[in-house]
Amino acid sequence: MTVVERLVAVAAAGGGAGGLAEVVAGWLGGTVVITDAAGRELARAGSRRGGQVLKVAAVAHGRRVGELGRTGPELDGEGRRNLDVAASVIALDLLIRECAFAAEERERGQLLSDLLTGRPAKHERARRFGVDLDAPSSVVVLAGPAGLASAAAHFASAHGGLSVEHEDHVVLLLPGCDAADHAERSARGLGAELRKPVTAGAASGEVRAAHAEAARCLTALLALGGAGRGASAEQLGFVGLVLGDQPEPKAFVRATIGALLDHDARRGTSLVPTLRAYFAAGRSPTRAKDLLNVHVNTVAQRLERISALLGPGWQEPERALETELALRLLDLIRM
Repeated sequence: MTVVERLVAVAAAGGGAGGLAEVVAGWLGGTVVITDAAGRELARAGSRRGGQVLKVAAVAHGRRVGELGRTGPELDGEGRRNLDVAASVIALDLLIRECAFAAEERERGQLLSDLLTGRPAKHERARRFGVDLDAPSSVVVLAGPAGLASAAAHFASAHGGLSVEHEDHVVLLLPGCDAADHAERSARGLGAELRKPVTAGAASGEVRAAHAEAARCLTALLALGGAGRGASAEQLGFVGLVLGDQPEPKAFVRATIGALLDHDARRGTSLVPTLRAYFAAGRSPTRAKDLLNVHVNTVAQRLERISALLGPGWQEPERALETELALRLLDLIRM
């Protein structure tokens, strides 16, 4: 069997890019890397060493579907021709797989579209794609450059999720309820792949409600100059509190001033009343002392303790606004 016949046999047997790379590396030596049309590495084989770098486009039916790269000892004329031949066989395999992936993604996208529009979704079809519709999940709504839909489809597939273009955005459904982590990883990973900012808003829970909240989160991120970031409503502080489909003021208060509440409860201190008086006095320790009926040094000492518990920057405009809002909510709810 010739090497070309071996390549064809590996492709026909479903050996994939990994199997093809191993055959080429064994044939021509050096390190062999196969990438798809978007530059994503599909397989790597052979010895890891330097040398001459050669890259050949994998072209099928006049379209570039990937690339075959080889690093190693310099090849003679015949070796270069062999590299071209290998690239041709690999191109056909990549084209077939690309078409199969596109067909599957249409089905996967339709499944997610059904969930987003409230149409009954077939659990059996979802399980065929490795998706459990009864397990906790998060919805991520993305905004980014051209090519985002294709990159997101591969990202979703690699992470056991679904992807579809819906209402002028790309939407992902990913397993797991950590919406903040999904948003950050999606924005970071897809942004790095596309080499342009990708912004992601995310929420967990029932798919339609989570999609609505994630879309609002994305809108807020873009309006606030957060392009290229990923976040959930919880991470947006008081903005997220307003955006949330089911606002949770207790969770907001706990996240913002919970350390002060715990300190007062454990040690019988008055950090929360001091902070409330401090804001009521226009952030003046001197005027706050009159409201608290204590010495100004006592106010200063308590503010130092508050800074230690809340962390640096709590008096910056955005953090201060969130802190004051948490204090106002505390007056209205029972913790």
